[in-house]
Amino acid sequence: MSAEHFEEFVFSQSALQDYAECHRRFELRYVLDVRWPAQETAQALQYESGQRHGQEFHHLAHQHALGIPAEALAATINDDELRTWWTRYVSWQAEHLPIERYPELTLTSPVGELMLMAKYDVIAKLSDGTFLIVDWKTGRPQKRARLAEKMQTIVYPFVLAKAGDWLNDGQPISPDRIRFVYWFAETGETIEFKFSDEELNKNEARLTSLLNEITTSFNFEKTADERRCHFCAYRSLCERGEIPGDLNELEDDEMLGGISLDLDEIEEISF
Repeated sequence: MSAEHFEEFVFSQSALQDYAECHRRFELRYVLDVRWPAQETAQALQYESGQRHGQEFHHLAHQHALGIPAEALAATINDDELRTWWTRYVSWQAEHLPIERYPELTLTSPVGELMLMAKYDVIAKLSDGTFLIVDWKTGRPQKRARLAEKMQTIVYPFVLAKAGDWLNDGQPISPDRIRFVYWFAETGETIEFKFSDEELNKNEARLTSLLNEITTSFNFEKTADERRCHFCAYRSLCERGEIPGDLNELEDDEMLGGISLDLDEIEEISF
C-alpha cells in the first residue's frame, strides 16, 4: 500500500474514530472494504430496534426542518418510545432553534492535501450571529469528558469554520461563533461545546498529525485493548473471540474503557 491509495479518500469523523480506537478496524472497513457477517451484540434484536428508532427519529427531524408541521409528523408515529422522543424534540427545538435551519448538510474541507468531510444533522444561524451545530443522539447519554475526546466533537466545528463561509454571506465563520450541542432523546438533556481560535489551531494540528500518520505509516495493527473487540463485527476475523458483547456491560463505562455503541451513526462512504 502507498500514499496514493488515499489521494481520493474523503476522511470522515467515523473513519477517524475507527482509526483512533483500532487501526485494524479502520483498515478492514475503509481501506479493504471488508464486510464481515457477525453480530456486534448478543442482543441483536434490541440493537436493531435501537438503530431503527434512531433512523426514524432522524428522518422525522429532517422532515420537520424542511417545513412539515410537527403535529402532522407526530400523527405518523406508532411507537411509544419514539413518540416520547418526538415530544421532547419539539419542545426543545421550539425554544433553541430558529425556523430557518440547514438539515442533513454535508461540508468538506482540505487538511493539507487530504479531504475531510462532516455530515451534520442540523446547522442553524442564531439571531446573535452564532452558528449552532446540533447532533441528535438517540443512544444512551454519554459523559461530557467522553464526548470531548470524540472525533465528531473535533471534526464538526473545524469543518464548519473552514468551509461554512457560504452560510455567512461569504465571510469565514470565527470559531468563537460556533457552538456544538449534543441533544439526547432519552432524557432531553444537552451537552454543549464552545470553541476559540486557539482550539481550532490545536484541532487542526491534531487532525493534520493523525492524517499524516494514517497515510504514511500504514500501521494497521489490532488494538491492544481487547475489550473494544467485544462489540466489533471483525472480532472473529481478527481471532479476538466469536461471542458478541452483552449490551448490559455498557452500563459500566469505566469497566469497558469507554466502549459505546453509537446507534445514530450511519456509516459514511469514504471513496
